[in-house]
Amino acid sequence: MTLRIAAQRLALLLFLPGCHTWRPVALAPNTHFGRSSKVRIERREQSTNPAVGADASAGASYSRVALSGAWVEGDTLFGWQTGRSTPQAIAVVDVRRAEERRFSGRRTTFLVAGVVVGSVVGLMALMLGLAGY
Repeated sequence: MTLRIAAQRLALLLFLPGCHTWRPVALAPNTHFGRSSKVRIERREQSTNPAVGADASAGASYSRVALSGAWVEGDTLFGWQTGRSTPQAIAVVDVRRAEERRFSGRRTTFLVAGVVVGSVVGLMALMLGLAGY
């Protein structure tokens, strides 16, 4: 494999995430996301300080968790985290924000247009260089 082919494959891998975006979703009861879908949530961390009450939002800290194949049953969000064999359960009231990874037509269009324009410009520069300009 030449260096040029390796560089092209690396560039393609770097551009692939440009075709997706995170979009906000509501966590309603009996909501099922696809098996291959990803849901990213920002959840409230449990406080280890007994002086901090459950409704004290001023001192609350949040962490992000990505779940695959998520679903909502009653008031609980279930899903699989990478590296775990059992689904993780998170109370919906502890979720500050939920986003689903979805295909983005706009980003994909701009990506394809950029690659095409870049290829044409590169090819023209190569041809002009070979012609001695």
